[in-house]
Amino acid sequence: MTETTENVTKDANMSPQSISFNIDLVKYPIITEKTYLALYKNRQYTFDIDKRLTKTQIKKLFSNLFNVDVIAVNTHIPPRQQLRVGMAQGFRPSFKRAIVTLKEGQSINFNLKPNS
Repeated sequence: MTETTENVTKDANMSPQSISFNIDLVKYPIITEKTYLALYKNRQYTFDIDKRLTKTQIKKLFSNLFNVDVIAVNTHIPPRQQLRVGMAQGFRPSFKRAIVTLKEGQSINFNLKPNS
């Protein structure tokens, strides 16, 4: 019983050591027409990430995971969308969206195919 409560408190604290190489905090990249334009004009990548991360933690996370130099991090939390299944109503889970600007000449590889 104490082990589960310790794990919850560890996750709530989000120590810098635990986030340095944790890919699970990055949910997925946002690939739309608007994000492609920002990518090619300004070297800005857009990701949905864990809501608890701060800007400094996001900067350290991306620099450690992808070996890039992060110039700036902009974040916002989009409004939650209402979801209805039959008579039951609820909301989709909330997340934070991060727009990461990289140093010139650097990029993040979105290779979705396995190496074969």
